[in-house]
Amino acid sequence: MKRYLFILFAFSFALSVFGQNMQKMTNIAEFEKQLKATAAKTQSLESNFKQEKYMKVFAEKVISSGMFYYRKENKISLQYAKPMKYSVTINGDKLQTVSDGKKTSVNLGSNKMMAQMKGLIEASMVGNISALSKDYELQYFQSSSEYFVKIIPANKSIKAYIKEIGITFDRQSLSVKRLRMTENNDDYTDYIFTNPKYNTLKSDEKFSVR
Repeated sequence: MKRYLFILFAFSFALSVFGQNMQKMTNIAEFEKQLKATAAKTQSLESNFKQEKYMKVFAEKVISSGMFYYRKENKISLQYAKPMKYSVTINGDKLQTVSDGKKTSVNLGSNKMMAQMKGLIEASMVGNISALSKDYELQYFQSSSEYFVKIIPANKSIKAYIKEIGITFDRQSLSVKRLRMTENNDDYTDYIFTNPKYNTLKSDEKFSVR
């Protein structure tokens, strides 16, 4: 079970330490309204991503890259290309990893903790944070070019693994630019998204889980 929780956490990311120009958001209700409207219009999303993982035991960050795909409802896939081919895909209540041609699958619906993490992943990566439950404390910040939302778990089960998640949004497009997941030992994983394309995926080909 811990192995699959780690895979889910590896999905999650945005800047936990903000620049000096970040200030508390002045109109949270309007921001959430705009974000919800943007999420409602997003039927699919694909973008390049770079993953930077910092661990105290290593002198340098571990860097990976690939493509991120999302399609309504509940379909998410990270397809790594470098330094090795690897994929993690969620389709409904199924999570599947593929490494060296070997597939491993698990049912998310049979475990409340993992099902909640799936919702957190979708809310973070697509920006639909209004879908988050009361199990999270949200803090809002803004600069002239970005919005930043810090997500702090209140649920004890999740707090055992995650210290906080930060999401950075482009202020004009409201697209997710960066996400950081910080663990309790202060190791963290950043995901940086570039070249987003919206509503281009017309099939579930990228989300096959067998």
